[in-house]
Amino acid sequence: MSQLAYARRNVVFRKIRAWLIGLSEESGSALAEFAVIAPVLLAIALYSMDLGLLAFNKMEVQQAAQAGAQYVIGQGTYDSTAISSAVTNATRFTALTATSSNFCGCPSTSGVTYCAASCGSCNPGTCPTTAQGNYVTVTATPTSPYKPFIPYGVVSGTYDISAKSTVRIR
Repeated sequence: MSQLAYARRNVVFRKIRAWLIGLSEESGSALAEFAVIAPVLLAIALYSMDLGLLAFNKMEVQQAAQAGAQYVIGQGTYDSTAISSAVTNATRFTALTATSSNFCGCPSTSGVTYCAASCGSCNPGTCPTTAQGNYVTVTATPTSPYKPFIPYGVVSGTYDISAKSTVRIR
């Protein structure tokens, strides 16, 4: 190796070493800055992961409720045992409770208005006969609410991540 190449390499190594171990008057300042910012970055990462898990679990439960509603649409009849089975098979959660109800209702701007347990019992004043429909509501609820790893300051405790889906079958 030539003397010039050797000198260049030594200069580069010295600069790298000076940067790594801090051979200037600012030695240790990078470490002090890192010591201040590292806990903040760690807290942000943990809260982000926890919030992501909350969102993921909510989506899983919502998907399970929608799977139960889709099962009802495909069958066209109400069978609470089969709906419950469709809900629990649609998710990886083992601790999920599925409930469903069959009722007569009327569509409205805010959703479905309950009329009676069966359409023959509906009051025509409450719900016109031409608008009455047979609806099924499927609710998926985890057996225990979501509890975050780290409490979110003022908003601590548990979060209800149950989901509900309503469909018209007739």
